[in-house]
Amino acid sequence: MSTLQPIIHVLQHSSDEDVMEQFFGYESLIWIDWREDEGDIIHYFNGQLSESHQIKCEINEIDKPRGVDIVLSSNDRKLTIPFADDRTDRDSAIRAMQKMIAPRYQIRWFMESLGSDTLAFLLLSTEQWTDLEKRFGKEKLEFYFQPITSESVMFSLGMDEAFELIETRQKARTSE
Repeated sequence: MSTLQPIIHVLQHSSDEDVMEQFFGYESLIWIDWREDEGDIIHYFNGQLSESHQIKCEINEIDKPRGVDIVLSSNDRKLTIPFADDRTDRDSAIRAMQKMIAPRYQIRWFMESLGSDTLAFLLLSTEQWTDLEKRFGKEKLEFYFQPITSESVMFSLGMDEAFELIETRQKARTSE
């Protein structure tokens, strides 16, 4: 079975709750809890990359309230995750990891995990995402697998925003 087959199946049968529920057990999903350590998040994504494409993660103690800087690096790039002075956060870590692996790979948020304190992500090559987009259309693909951009807010969504997004998605789903 190809890597994409479970994703194709869920997109073909997106209105089937059983199919969607089964996809939650898909081994390639990367589950991240809101309390997760940012260094661990980088490790989880690296687990989906070939060794030659993995991102090095260096955690340095600093004299700011957040206590650490996290520096990501590859053969040709280096990036200090742009955290607020007082805290680290999962959203910034995921956005930084996306920036480091682009354009070869893309991280996407599996939107069916919205509303939980543990969110699911899927990392595929850009070529694989492009193939899925050609097959199912950009709108449908992004409805279920939202690309991570420099503006993505996932764990930092307020409760009102999360519930509003869930409601909007439910309305859109019923009109499919």
